Amino acid sequence: MKYSVLTLFPDLFSPFKNVTLVSKAIENSLIYLDIHDLRGFAINSRGQTDDTPYGGGGGMVTRVESLVSGVEKIKEENPKARVLYFTPRGRPLTQKLIREINKEATEEAGSQLILVCSRYEGVDERFVQGWVDYELSVGDFIYMGGEVPAMSFLEASSRLIPGVLGNEESTELESFEIGGLEHPQYTKPRTYRGRHVPEVLLNGNHQEIENNRRNASLVDTSLRRPDLLPQMLSLSDRTLKEKPPLYLALIHNPVVDKEGEIITSSITNLDVHDIARSVRTFELNGYYIVHPSLTLRRLIQRICDHWEAGVGSHYNPNRFEALAKIFHVSTFDDVISSIEKEHGVLPYVVATSARPTEHTLDYESFRRLVPSLSRPILFLFGTAWGMHSSLIDRADYRLDPIFGPGDYNHLSVRSAVAIILDRLFGE
Repeated sequence: MKYSVLTLFPDLFSPFKNVTLVSKAIENSLIYLDIHDLRGFAINSRGQTDDTPYGGGGGMVTRVESLVSGVEKIKEENPKARVLYFTPRGRPLTQKLIREINKEATEEAGSQLILVCSRYEGVDERFVQGWVDYELSVGDFIYMGGEVPAMSFLEASSRLIPGVLGNEESTELESFEIGGLEHPQYTKPRTYRGRHVPEVLLNGNHQEIENNRRNASLVDTSLRRPDLLPQMLSLSDRTLKEKPPLYLALIHNPVVDKEGEIITSSITNLDVHDIARSVRTFELNGYYIVHPSLTLRRLIQRICDHWEAGVGSHYNPNRFEALAKIFHVSTFDDVISSIEKEHGVLPYVVATSARPTEHTLDYESFRRLVPSLSRPILFLFGTAWGMHSSLIDRADYRLDPIFGPGDYNHLSVRSAVAIILDRLFGE
């Protein structure tokens, strides 16, 4: 593959060409990298390549004549070469897109890419319209110029060329090639300042190691880049054949009123009964009712006692089977401590809300993720007008709100519990 770079600052690429695997790839004739000074195509003897923008505004715009002259000069030896321009307005650069560009360059463009690096306020739009094949962005932020993005592309593109990397397999199992993020890596020593390498990586069982890495990759992607999870799960054959311990907590404090002020809501008999029945139906391990009032927590216990040993035990024996799942505690931290004491690890916390928030997961993605989660899972549901943000911010995951076909969005919490548990664990 040949890369031709058009830039106002060719000296920036000198150290890049002479270090690491790029240097070795050039030395072994696996890639070719030539740098062209845009000032060599200036419009006058003063080396001018830019001018003030029509319509006014700050900064300078690279002139179309200089850019076109530079590109046409490079294309003299290969008119089919593809032109890449790095700009915040461009298409987000992904691993998949880089593979597509490499493939097109190899099959249709004589294995040559021209990388155009602009400065200041960018380039005359007529150059983009008439001479650019790909507008590319490396992220939602602004560089001083296109040189560093071009170097990022050069590294990402050249490492996919056979022979550039010593181990071809390393490009197939890394982040984004598998649809999400690669699993965490460890090396010697086994223990460092109390932090240990996972024991499964040391036992020599390759199938267990592979399963562990696969699960770790899914979990890491779900926590760090939930936007990638649906794509990653579409490549996975995991189904809900097993699940970790599951718990639900109904929060009465801290919750908010309609003005957003923190309040403590009341416990209702319907929430106690109906949510317990949903918890039992979908085979969760426990249902925590969180309320700071000792008097109300004692009331919950009286309700449970009535159905366990009182008249209710004879009237409807099945009811206590559901109510036996109930634990009543005063704070959210009590819930966490109780689950950690039972299982020896902290749970993953999953928040639900009727209000749209950022970085939520859809139900099908989370359903398919569950078998890969090795720690208990705690689902949080709020009363009143929902949980306070201080509690939602402590969650590892957030699920999408429930929406009907219209704009009415005021389900009771017990209805929301039943719908969400059915979406996640129903047959």
